[in-house]
Amino acid sequence: MNSCRRLGLLVSGGDAPGVNAAIEAAARRAAASGVELWGVQGGFAGLASGQMRPLLPEDVPGLASRGGSWLGTSRDRIVASAQGRGQLLEAIQAKQLQGIVLLGGDGSIRYGARALVEMGVPCVAIPCSIDNDVPGTDRTVGFDTACNLAISLADRILDTAQSLPGRMFVLETLGGNTGHIALAVAEAIHADLVLLPEYALDLDYAAQRMRRAVAARGYALAVASEGAGDVKAMGEYMARIAGHRVRLTSIGHAQRGGPPSFFDRWLAARFAALAVDSLASGQGGAVTVWRGGAFGLAPIEEVAAGSKLPDRLTYNAINGL
Repeated sequence: MNSCRRLGLLVSGGDAPGVNAAIEAAARRAAASGVELWGVQGGFAGLASGQMRPLLPEDVPGLASRGGSWLGTSRDRIVASAQGRGQLLEAIQAKQLQGIVLLGGDGSIRYGARALVEMGVPCVAIPCSIDNDVPGTDRTVGFDTACNLAISLADRILDTAQSLPGRMFVLETLGGNTGHIALAVAEAIHADLVLLPEYALDLDYAAQRMRRAVAARGYALAVASEGAGDVKAMGEYMARIAGHRVRLTSIGHAQRGGPPSFFDRWLAARFAALAVDSLASGQGGAVTVWRGGAFGLAPIEEVAAGSKLPDRLTYNAINGL
């Protein structure tokens, strides 16, 4: 692949804290490297309609501190059709883009980044998702911030749990059909129970585990991923079996917003610099990854074909299995 000196940058799928940090870092790295960078408004749909603007360092000062996506995003499936791919290629050629930096989660990489490669467009994807479900990397941009918010809320729940004993509490996190957030939070706060979509848990067993926790110290706290099922109904069932009131706290979409943590800003900046440098040096078809404390690139095909499950040993330990 030839060196890419004119790049497009787009955000696809759900937003995540740290996306803007990646945008700012990419703009700064591109300018320092003599690479022309264009920001795409509104994801793949915006790319197809030619909604682009130059991304210069003077356009993005302080952007790293903001949540959301300054360039917007979309879940448009335009890459799924031959007509859509034709529109994308036409827009890329019209702007003379030589490569694409794609910011997105598992679905955006699995379908969007792979589609670009199949279309012959050099692409480096940056894994941005609070769900931390992208195979091949230990962390995705946004995961740390999402966990920190849930942990902060759990600390507040524990304050009231310890002050007024005799109740059970369930904290419901985001995560879609994955349980990485819930598991990480449950481990960090020493939860009595964790409910994940990947692993089934008998609710009668779960209720008795919560009941024993209340008996031992006056309260019980469980963490549940939204994808585990009807968390409200599950909590009410456990309350009936255990014989204690249950209080549900659902974080909702607040978990996807807000200023990114230090770690997410740092990770986003490193990923962005690596993506720009890789395309500028003629290396595409890859995903930026962080494995065992080291940064690198993994083939898009390898990442898109893989899967990432929550750690089963940690899950078993929390649930006393």
